[in-house]
Amino acid sequence: MSARGFSNSFAKLLVLDLDETLIHAETALAQTPEFHVGPYGVLRRPGVEEFLAFALGSFEDVAVWTASSLSYALPILDRLVDRERLCFVWGRERCTYHVDPETREGTYLKDLRKLTRGSPPRFQKSRVLFVDDTPAKLVRSYGNLIAIRPFEGDPGDRELDRLRPYLCSIGAAVDVRAIEKRGWRERFPPEG
Repeated sequence: MSARGFSNSFAKLLVLDLDETLIHAETALAQTPEFHVGPYGVLRRPGVEEFLAFALGSFEDVAVWTASSLSYALPILDRLVDRERLCFVWGRERCTYHVDPETREGTYLKDLRKLTRGSPPRFQKSRVLFVDDTPAKLVRSYGNLIAIRPFEGDPGDRELDRLRPYLCSIGAAVDVRAIEKRGWRERFPPEG
């Protein structure tokens, strides 16, 4: 049993991105938004509630780490999940701003070291999985990344349906970094 009192099969931390991973938000959506947060219309990714229920029931810990502000992220998460069940919700303030020396473009990195520092470390690198549509945000942690296609409002999107069986196939691994994750989508067609 986890600290939150429910049974889990994978003793790992699953860290989920928010924008273009769980939802899509814009000030001027092409479709009617499901709800609004500030000036943004928001669409849930198809299957997001079922996916979050699966994740919370299957992993020891589930968290959300977004490069957006918490003032934006928290009201969205309140429409998707009981936040009390999440291990943590981190926003931009927990990211590391990095400027590429060649392109001069900046990005907010999600640095795995922020999860593994301490004595003893709270999380082991070998037991942390990130699900994110922007690999550049995890440039320092590719071995922990499952890259998914960005969700941009397509009502026929099935990415989360594909992701569930893939997570089941690697969830029991001792070291998730040792698993080749490129091309995972082709090996796992959508459920149903």
